[in-house]
Amino acid sequence: MDRIVWLDECAGDHAPVVGGKAAGLGSLLREGLQVPPGFVVTTEAYRRFVRARGLEREIERVLRQATTPEAQAEASVRLRSLFDAAELDEDLAAEIRSAYLRLGDEEPVAVRSSATAEDTAEASFAGQQDTYLWIRGPGAVVRNVVRCWGSLFTPQAIAYRARLGIPPLEVAMGVVVQRMVAAEAAGVMLTLDPLTGDRSQITIEASFGLGLAVVGGEVTPDRYAVDKVTFELRAREIAPKPIAYRFDPEAGEVRVFDVPPEDQRVPALSDPEVAAVAALGKRVERALGAPQDIEWAVGPGPDGPREVLLLQARPETVWSKAEVRPLSSPDEPILSRMLKAMSVPMRLDAGPRGMGG
Repeated sequence: MDRIVWLDECAGDHAPVVGGKAAGLGSLLREGLQVPPGFVVTTEAYRRFVRARGLEREIERVLRQATTPEAQAEASVRLRSLFDAAELDEDLAAEIRSAYLRLGDEEPVAVRSSATAEDTAEASFAGQQDTYLWIRGPGAVVRNVVRCWGSLFTPQAIAYRARLGIPPLEVAMGVVVQRMVAAEAAGVMLTLDPLTGDRSQITIEASFGLGLAVVGGEVTPDRYAVDKVTFELRAREIAPKPIAYRFDPEAGEVRVFDVPPEDQRVPALSDPEVAAVAALGKRVERALGAPQDIEWAVGPGPDGPREVLLLQARPETVWSKAEVRPLSSPDEPILSRMLKAMSVPMRLDAGPRGMGG
């Protein structure tokens, strides 16, 4: 493959070349699902960059000594500074600028990590590398591609790979450059019940604006339990949502806005939108063949009405590995059943992910 590949050219077996996130998004596009268009700077481009600047030996040396949280934090600062100081070769920079301009003149984009080991059933890497939102202009896109490469060495990513025994030079970073969604609501969805593993249910969490507040645990989102067959609501909890991440045109960046008190308990989604998000989740699960952990956004469509777009899909990694059993027998006391359910870990808030980190 070339150093630049369009998302609709990616498929599941391309993960070593484009990374897990890009392979997943490409698979969704091939199924005709609603995914914002974009392209990928491949893992080969990353490997050439690292080799050309002699970074391989330094990465190995620094990470060999990073055996404690403190040492991993220091290693992260050292390695990321090396990436920040390095210039991209002009040939690749020109390719990235050209691909960006094909998306549209000064089109705002998200620059997103897509490492070779992430978004698999064995290791999700959710939230461990960085995403940069609302990036405009060819030069800014080029700079943020290099920043994304450097985020392969966040403290949390270093620690996670060490726990899994993944050698540092075995992982490479693809970078997705994808048209931004002007999200009016966003969130996450599991195509099962995270408390029981029940695969007849789709569980949706939603809040206002971009999904950063949901995945970062900064708000208690609205939660919907939807029947996977009929798309009828089994349960709905509308929570107060005091903040929302939105793009600020005056500041030229994404920032936190306060939601007026009278609007905080307004549902982030209408009932038809809940059904539409759930229906899209079911299609994703069918297309990819297993329960999914999905990030989505709702924004204005080209013809006016709001539409649902997929930002990411990764295999669900808890219940998919376990045999699904009832939490209790029918005659077990209700209090005992409630305590058991409360002890099962939730998977919807897996740490800050930046909607696709």
